[in-house]
Amino acid sequence: MKIQKLSSSKLFYNKWPYKLECRVIGANRISYNGMALAKEFCLGNVQGKRTYRTRALDKDEKDNLLKFINAIEPFLELKDQLQTRADSCTYNIFCKDIVLLETIHIALKPWVRQVVGPTTDEELDFMLDNGHKKILRDVLPYREYQYKIYFKHLWPADERLSFFKWTQNYPDNIIVNYSSKRWLMGGSDWAYNPFMYVKDAKTMTMVGLKISGYVRQVDEFILRDGINTCLDQEQTCQH
Repeated sequence: MKIQKLSSSKLFYNKWPYKLECRVIGANRISYNGMALAKEFCLGNVQGKRTYRTRALDKDEKDNLLKFINAIEPFLELKDQLQTRADSCTYNIFCKDIVLLETIHIALKPWVRQVVGPTTDEELDFMLDNGHKKILRDVLPYREYQYKIYFKHLWPADERLSFFKWTQNYPDNIIVNYSSKRWLMGGSDWAYNPFMYVKDAKTMTMVGLKISGYVRQVDEFILRDGINTCLDQEQTCQH
């Protein structure tokens, strides 16, 4: 089993380090109809629920989907050890245990498209220890920005504008994307997941003091090459 390294690595759903991605036509029928009804649909006994996300399947596609369902069903009893998500023709399995991952990979090999996650023990330990707070990357955003701040939507327009004007004093240390900039300036009442990048810890501290009540999430990016340095610093702080 070959594990592919993501360019930016963090825990899936803040819990799982590994994702096994399968491709099988009709995979979303498992989530829309449930396992039992999806089986009956494949056998031709029921029509199955239809939504705009599902389509009719021919006999070969139904036979293949049934084989996939029978292969994955035993693993779905391990609810505390894995999580699944079906979307169109993609069925993803998320887990933490590498032995379980290998077992699932063998069972579902005909449908596996890729396996992604940490490729070294150091990366795995780092991700599990830091949860979703720190994200491993090969290259920092814009080559040098260490933090990404997500804003809360419930932020008065006048305060957003005041903050944006303040950021203009630090053009080399703060980057705001276009849609977030319009939202901060009051040109839009809503923005999807508004955020900005911050270059370093010093600027991050100033931003935090400026808008402490309107920060939804902060991601810190760590270069893979710097994992050991980061771990050494954390261990030093604990002693």
